[in-house]
Amino acid sequence: MVKTTPKAYPLYPNLGYWFLIIILLVFGGFYHTYFSVFFEPKATIIHVHFGLMTAWVVMLIVQPFLIKYKKKAWHRRVGKVSYVLVPLLLISAFLMTKHGYFVYMDLIAKEAVKGIPKYTQEELLHLSAKYQALPMFYLFWLGLFYTLAILNRKSTYVHARYMLAAALTVLGPTIDRIWFMVVGISIFPFGIPVETFAFVLIIILLTYLLWLDNKAGRNTKTLEICLVIYSISQGLYFIAQDMVWWEQFMTLIMGAESL
Repeated sequence: MVKTTPKAYPLYPNLGYWFLIIILLVFGGFYHTYFSVFFEPKATIIHVHFGLMTAWVVMLIVQPFLIKYKKKAWHRRVGKVSYVLVPLLLISAFLMTKHGYFVYMDLIAKEAVKGIPKYTQEELLHLSAKYQALPMFYLFWLGLFYTLAILNRKSTYVHARYMLAAALTVLGPTIDRIWFMVVGISIFPFGIPVETFAFVLIIILLTYLLWLDNKAGRNTKTLEICLVIYSISQGLYFIAQDMVWWEQFMTLIMGAESL
């Protein structure tokens, strides 16, 4: 029997071109809240996080091109830079979440002065925890899929798919802001949260890639794992943000229990 090689398709070799779209998404999503007010006073962590995020996006774009043009030595060198970059990015993302947590809490408190009903301390903690649930979940996804990609770095096939799953975390922060800041939509018809669009898009992309792998006779286990993790945790996001344990968890890690 003649052994056949699974059919290839051009998506992964050309992944760098697809990742160029991220640049447009970042500019569109952060124009109103960052680029257009760049020189206005803002917390240092905002600039630090944006700088690290920019480096991460550049790396996402460059790495597939290094593979495409057979610069594997450079691909490995750049990949090793991520061992420092991504942990710093995750730390900055957490600090940004913490910054947003207290800014939101302060905003709600100030609204009370304008005649809006004053919230109790418990209600403030609950609303702030709920508001920062989304960035915490994206932080979790980035950390998890990046870790899985690095643990499987010796298997190009598996590594590329986990890294793609990690890259998809860029969609939420950018697309959500485009809907809200550019289009002016904060909630879809029937009360569907705007973040649902990015969630569904991620699932569609992973499902499509899984279908392509299956069609080409390739092992689909890696993408199946990615799809299951995203699907379950997306569902958990909608459930957890209103639960007491989530409020307690956020209050603890944000250091708000002493307020």
